[in-house]
Amino acid sequence: MTALTTSRATQIGAVLEAVVALSRELAAPRQTPFGDAVLTRTQLDILFVLAHSAERITPGHLASLLRVTPGAITQTVDQLREQGLVEQTISDEDGRSRVLMLTASARADVAAFEAASVLRVAPWFAELTDDELDGLAASLSKVSSGA
Repeated sequence: MTALTTSRATQIGAVLEAVVALSRELAAPRQTPFGDAVLTRTQLDILFVLAHSAERITPGHLASLLRVTPGAITQTVDQLREQGLVEQTISDEDGRSRVLMLTASARADVAAFEAASVLRVAPWFAELTDDELDGLAASLSKVSSGA
């Protein structure tokens, strides 16, 4: 890794400051898609991945994506299954493998919650053009995929 210039370090610091401030604002209502259900950060992360994945997710792949142990995934998914939020089926490709997905009701709750969240924060982005929003999303995706 190369040494950072003072200017580059200052720029990165400004980005981190903005991301942390935005994260605080996004989390401010402290609501979840599931009303009064108290969920851990890992549980919410699992639900988010399952809600947004275009592919079928196995527990092992989920553990890799979230950078946690497979045992932690098993335990957490079991809790989510007990709450009726996640279901698992046997993989069509490999009968030894399980596939995780949101239940139909959980998927509907997440969709409604996310639609309401987008409406709530839309004013924050009012000064950005469509191209700037696309660029911001692409930049953040590029940064997060390198983490």
